[in-house]
Amino acid sequence: MMNKLTYILFLSSLFMTSCLMTRSEMKDSEQKQVMQQQVVTLQRTNADTNSRLAEIDEQLRAISGRIDLIENRMSKLNPESENKIKNLTEIQTGNNTKLSLFQEELTKQETSIQSLKSEMEAIKSALSNIQASKAQSSSTSKKNLYQEADSLYKQGEWKKAIIEYQKYRDKNPKGKYFPESTYKMALSFQQLGMKEEAKAFFEEVVSKFPKSSQTQKAKQKLKAMKK
Repeated sequence: MMNKLTYILFLSSLFMTSCLMTRSEMKDSEQKQVMQQQVVTLQRTNADTNSRLAEIDEQLRAISGRIDLIENRMSKLNPESENKIKNLTEIQTGNNTKLSLFQEELTKQETSIQSLKSEMEAIKSALSNIQASKAQSSSTSKKNLYQEADSLYKQGEWKKAIIEYQKYRDKNPKGKYFPESTYKMALSFQQLGMKEEAKAFFEEVVSKFPKSSQTQKAKQKLKAMKK
């Protein structure tokens, strides 16, 4: 009976040991599977990361290439820009110089114009004075001619008076003393016994100066000559 019980216990012990090993192995298997999944996940993650890094590297290379291109273009443009700026500066400086010279010349022209205007005004003033003086002189001269003729008439210098009266008439066809000069010429011819000439000048007074004070006298003289 004891042997049978011992045998049973021995078998139970073996069974229990077998069960414990199986569970341990199962746990190890599960851990291995988890680790394998983690490794696969890490590999995939690494692959994705590497792919992303490759894309980033490609983008960086593209950006670097563009930067190099831009720098190259800038290196070419800079001298051109500097030359253009220099040329524009020189042009502006030249224009400023020209403008300054133009303004200076304009100022000179304006000064010259003002000077000419002043000179012209002075000439006009002088000319006006000359004309006034000439008119006055002419008036005096005309008056002097009449006075000279009248003086000769009063002295009985009939011929000389006739000549001076005629000079006055020639220079003063619309003169103040024209009618009187004509009338006195007629009287002078009458004094010289030249009736026809006297008659002609009396008639001239009557026909040309009907409203003058000498007309009535001339008419009386003509009437007397008919007797």
